[in-house]
Amino acid sequence: MGQVFNPWGPPPNDKNIDANFLRKLANHFSAEVAIGYGSTRYRQNLDQYQIYSNNASLYLLAEDSLGNTVGIGNWLNNPLVTDTINTTSAAYYQSNLNESDANRNYVIDSLEKRLVGGGNAIPIHLKIHFNYERFRIGAGATFEINTKANMQLKGFPDYIASYQSDFSRFFTRKYYLTAGFHYYDFWDFSYFADLEYGNFRLSESAFPTGNVSTSNYWNISFPIEKNFSEYFRLVMRPSVDLKSINTIMPTGQSIKTNMWNLQFQVGIRVSFPLFKKCPIGNCEAQKEHHHIDKKFRGQPIYKWQNPKVGENHPYNLNEKRESFPFLKRK
Repeated sequence: MGQVFNPWGPPPNDKNIDANFLRKLANHFSAEVAIGYGSTRYRQNLDQYQIYSNNASLYLLAEDSLGNTVGIGNWLNNPLVTDTINTTSAAYYQSNLNESDANRNYVIDSLEKRLVGGGNAIPIHLKIHFNYERFRIGAGATFEINTKANMQLKGFPDYIASYQSDFSRFFTRKYYLTAGFHYYDFWDFSYFADLEYGNFRLSESAFPTGNVSTSNYWNISFPIEKNFSEYFRLVMRPSVDLKSINTIMPTGQSIKTNMWNLQFQVGIRVSFPLFKKCPIGNCEAQKEHHHIDKKFRGQPIYKWQNPKVGENHPYNLNEKRESFPFLKRK
């Protein structure tokens, strides 16, 4: 006769039943998924170039093989050379002498030239962590949808043209290692400091690899987690990306563009549970408990596994909660 399943579990004097080794190991792992919003900031140092501004576009000035002046446009991602630039009628820009004239062409030569601006991003990430006490390490991937880049010469008036990228959107893929430290707890909230290091790739259609090379990628974040249970947490993650690209010019020179990204993401982090959920449908045990020689959870993963009185049910749902108790007749 086979062994009969005893729902009441072992006698009280049985030894304590623990999880097996594989579940103990898996319990150290957690997965995080989140989505958010970001703002990408672009910055270029163009001091080594003369800049030509007409009423619509900016060009970097250079010389072709015959010594003729040409303009380089779209130099952020896909530099294009135009030979229709005529600087003879342009005025040399001087901040204290030029009058506002949006229809005039200008050459900007000796002043400090910083091209700055930005675009928006929607990041989605997946991370796998190995957690040990207050430390964690892991790996992850982030995918971003980025809008077009709009930039202006810092400190220059509005009648100097701005720079707009030739793409309306592009995608960014990031792959990285991550490490973090759990440094503080307050009530049901946990505070972390995380660091990511890896590489990133941009859409080939917007940033051809023949023209653009990417640097390594850093991210610093300070996530705050709301603990709903030992296994389930709401994650709020503010962070900053530090990365750059180098674009090769037709002249053989290159321009570095810093691409810093401020982000805020919201998601969940789930740990692998130490015990399986109790398989008995009518079992009313609320805490971790035994059935024969195995231990089970009495709660779903998004609730505390060994709750104190009222911890998982702060309100008595069978009692009607009135909206205006002060109107109740005594």
